[in-house]
Amino acid sequence: MIRVLALLAALFWSAAATAQNMAPWPNLDAMILSNLTASGKAEAAFWLPDGPDPAQVTQGLGVAYEYIQGSAGSVSIAVGYFVRGASGWQYVGPVQGLFGQSPRAPMFAPGVMELTTTTLGPNEPRCCPTQETRWRIDLAQRVAQRLN
Repeated sequence: MIRVLALLAALFWSAAATAQNMAPWPNLDAMILSNLTASGKAEAAFWLPDGPDPAQVTQGLGVAYEYIQGSAGSVSIAVGYFVRGASGWQYVGPVQGLFGQSPRAPMFAPGVMELTTTTLGPNEPRCCPTQETRWRIDLAQRVAQRLN
């Protein structure tokens, strides 16, 4: 019985080590938070890559919502553009002008990226945005432009 348990434990640790070594993503939290926050912490963070297959992804957008010290629960938004090169993932720089919650639906084309966020609609309370806003980001300039 002890041999069976030892064999099962060895198989488990071997599989876990192999899975960890084969993981195609870096530590995304560390990459996003170290580049986009002052505190190294966020209320929420998002990774929007240029494809579904981590092995094929070459660029992505990181978004971090950091608590504003002394506020009544407010957060700031920080957005950064990342590219994968020969030496791994590199932070290119911040993206200006993007706001909203729950970034989603990224679409990449040469030199640009589009995504959707949820923003305040007319006469909505600040607590409860519902309007979908589409954005286009010029990746060379790292500037977001509202499309609707």
